[in-house]
Amino acid sequence: MKIDIIPPSATAAPAASTSNSAAPPIVAASAPAAAAPAPPSSTQPTPTVDDRSTAFRAVEGGPQMQSGEKLLVEAYAAIWIILFALILLSWRRQRRLDDRMAMLEGAIDKARQAEARSVTMGETPKPPPQAHEGGT
Repeated sequence: MKIDIIPPSATAAPAASTSNSAAPPIVAASAPAAAAPAPPSSTQPTPTVDDRSTAFRAVEGGPQMQSGEKLLVEAYAAIWIILFALILLSWRRQRRLDDRMAMLEGAIDKARQAEARSVTMGETPKPPPQAHEGGT
């Protein structure tokens, strides 16, 4: 390795040479010519970082890749199917609740009509049955 000492006056600008301050010398090191890497033997130039980031080269034998568009469509399809299933289940549950409510309203109407008939016939209405602590 070769070390060169460059005096400050050789690197200083003309305006800086008029100042009285003493600057330390600049030390430059250079590697010997024998340690320099040999140029590549191929005829293609070595790609730089900028060349590699913009150049497309097909890779053979790499892992299988899927298209991003295909994955996006599959994700949306999955979301729509899940949403449709949730709406269908909610609709069925609501239909069962509506049927149950209609049945209970019918039972209440029937009980009121029976009570109204018993009052018009002069019978005393029976008190409703008391629910016990253990359940319905």
